[in-house]
Amino acid sequence: MKKSTLFVGLSALSLVAAVTLASAAPTNNVGDSSATTASAQGEGIITPMAVDNEIVNSQISGSSYTKSFNIQANYGWVKVWVQNTSKETLTVRVTQSTLSGTQKMLFSVAPGATWSEYGTKPWATGTHWVSISTKKSGNMSGLLSVKLANTKEEL
Repeated sequence: MKKSTLFVGLSALSLVAAVTLASAAPTNNVGDSSATTASAQGEGIITPMAVDNEIVNSQISGSSYTKSFNIQANYGWVKVWVQNTSKETLTVRVTQSTLSGTQKMLFSVAPGATWSEYGTKPWATGTHWVSISTKKSGNMSGLLSVKLANTKEEL
């Protein structure tokens, strides 16, 4: 037998063996008992971030605006995002429990601007309030979002 014929034959046989082995290997963890063991031990599992988009693009309008949100256990990190599309500066105040409760956050957003403010430490569980106003009680417009997370990095 010639060397080239032998080489082609062995190459073809190697290719068939490789394809057969690859197709016999599992392509996912369905029915794989080792996957169950790994899952039970937490290996190879992607855990989604613990995030709660409590308020998403809520429309700010009128001369005053209030909206409540609830912080569940393990979601104490807070991000408040405001887009101001009005012609006046918006003052954003966040309080705990009631509108007149403990102030947790206070910031301003200039006309046409967008601003994100972050809590400096995890907040207590329960009801919190966002109140938005202007100095002249003018007509406000914009959007509000509040995001809660398990860690600050997740915001």
